[in-house]
Amino acid sequence: MASVPFEREISMNIPKNVRGAGLYSGPHEQISDVKLRIATGGAGESGLVGTLASAFIDEMATKPNFKPFTVVWIKSDTAASFNHLAENAADLSITYHVMAESIALRQGIADRSEYAWRDHFMLVGPRSDPAELLADQPATGRTIYDLFSKLFCAAVESANSQQQVRFLSRYDKSATNIKESSIWAAIGQTPWSHPYSSWYHRDVLFPFDALRAAAKLQEYTLVDRGTWYAVETWVRDEMTIFMEGGDEEGDLLLNPAHALVCRYGENKEMANLFVDWLIRADGGQEVIKSFAVNDTVLYSVAPSTEDTHTRDKMSRE
Repeated sequence: MASVPFEREISMNIPKNVRGAGLYSGPHEQISDVKLRIATGGAGESGLVGTLASAFIDEMATKPNFKPFTVVWIKSDTAASFNHLAENAADLSITYHVMAESIALRQGIADRSEYAWRDHFMLVGPRSDPAELLADQPATGRTIYDLFSKLFCAAVESANSQQQVRFLSRYDKSATNIKESSIWAAIGQTPWSHPYSSWYHRDVLFPFDALRAAAKLQEYTLVDRGTWYAVETWVRDEMTIFMEGGDEEGDLLLNPAHALVCRYGENKEMANLFVDWLIRADGGQEVIKSFAVNDTVLYSVAPSTEDTHTRDKMSRE
């Protein structure tokens, strides 16, 4: 996978305030002008975006009159990824919030949305488990609400102790931040509201840095599976998994990724070609199915077309 430093003089067509994090040109040594700008967060850090980009370029290389081109990954969380579409700073965004994606389509920021893959949220924390999340709780029937409720009680009770139970929130409008906020609100708690909860550690960090911080500080946190298995081994050695989401549509910890095409993107034709390839079983889905880090497959493929149509029909009803 060829990549170059960003100071190299090529045309990326992204504003100076937008953070470019990776350039991919497949096996081709020549780094050409950018013809596709993809905005997303954790899937870029895990390496999936770069792997998909290179495989897509390989696919395009089989077409007549192929000219080498480069794909840029713009590092952003879900909220920023929508903004990049609105600002025409990205041709394509991978986002993780179905309702926000519907709003983007209604606003005309994007004019196409396709189910790309399935990630999964995980509640993780110190191996010592100071909140005793799993004590006296049967494994069957236990919900994420049960664990957050117990975590809240332990945090309040340990407020004045030397080993205070704490939770790290990315607090950045990311899909992870939105999910953990919705879980806290569902159990009647808003620890970010005034007066602030001392045990609620707010830190605006990208996924890998947030997980590293939680490991060093021995705090609980919500993280996506792709980040958990792609981060350095020492982080996982310090922490353990208390609950992990599954592939079922009703799972509260399912983290579905959708590809949104910018309505007025500078490289809209290429963005649509990429999405066409991404959702093909023998295209991007094959790459996702086999993408592994540390011998662990990180993501699940998107549901079948039939399953997706059924889900969309149910949501409309």
